[in-house]
Amino acid sequence: MLLRLLTPLIRAVLRLPIVARQRWQWARDEVDVAPGSFVARTAVLGKRVRVTVPAYIDPCEIGPYSIIGRVVIRSANHYTEYLNIQEMAQRKVIGGKTMLKPMQRPIRIGAGCWVGDNVTILEGVEIGDGAIVGAGSVVTKSVPAYAVAVGNPARVIRHRYPEEIVELLEPVDWWSWSDEKLRANKDLFELDLANVDPEVLRKRLAELD
Repeated sequence: MLLRLLTPLIRAVLRLPIVARQRWQWARDEVDVAPGSFVARTAVLGKRVRVTVPAYIDPCEIGPYSIIGRVVIRSANHYTEYLNIQEMAQRKVIGGKTMLKPMQRPIRIGAGCWVGDNVTILEGVEIGDGAIVGAGSVVTKSVPAYAVAVGNPARVIRHRYPEEIVELLEPVDWWSWSDEKLRANKDLFELDLANVDPEVLRKRLAELD
């Protein structure tokens, strides 16, 4: 009985070094995670990711400069063919084998994405760079780069920019640039990419080389 009562405290103490290392990495990379969030120790949050409100984040990868709202990112799934589904009851009470399936494919959210509030993202989903997922969506399938997806299940309703502009942008990994290079190319971030002439953008991007 005493051991059962002390187990949560023991786990919390054992997690302290892991949490400290995670927080140090976030501070180094200027990652901002809202208080009250759960972030798995193996989740990788890229530079300047912002989790704006409390979120639940299982193991996954979130690319730099992404904005994450009140999300549930679930990389785990349950076996459904057995009598019980709950993992805690199965392992601690019944003493049976786990009800959690091994993760088949990781969840990846690209760089520069915006994931709105009350979004659920399920195992194996990849959200491309620059994509937007609207509030309340349940994402069961991957979302292409620079697409806008909404709904339950989420579906792509449009792209942020015309197809030719998206093709020009796909090789541009601006999120890996230094702060100095970002500031030196401020005009690029002030272009209306939904209406810009593709040739104008092409010439401007050529100046980056």
